[in-house]
Amino acid sequence: MAAHRVPYTATCSVGFPDDMMHKIDKAKMIRGTKFIHIFSPCPTGWKMPSSLAVKIARLAVHTKIFPLYEIEQGERYNINVDPKNLPVDEYLRLQGRFHHLTDDEVNTIQETVDREWERLLKKALD
Repeated sequence: MAAHRVPYTATCSVGFPDDMMHKIDKAKMIRGTKFIHIFSPCPTGWKMPSSLAVKIARLAVHTKIFPLYEIEQGERYNINVDPKNLPVDEYLRLQGRFHHLTDDEVNTIQETVDREWERLLKKALD
């Protein structure tokens, strides 16, 4: 969506309801196309107890797997929640859908997440 330079693009998570409501309210005030990507765990499909849904949603952000940010006019990036830089394994191991991953695969995922986080951080600092 940023490549199309829409007026407002954002990510949000059910684990951070205040951030989500702020972004929805902000989007309502902006003229033109808006896009909000919402992260919401699926206990059944992700093979996890529903009691872990909010924890998983927060871990996705704090492991940098799903960063919370906004893009205005396709150019101005703003990171809304500073992640705690937790290892991706803390997010992955709570979900049955990832039980097949080897340590090497988890390490590869960690490297990819770290690399993509650095790319996002550069855009936010520009």
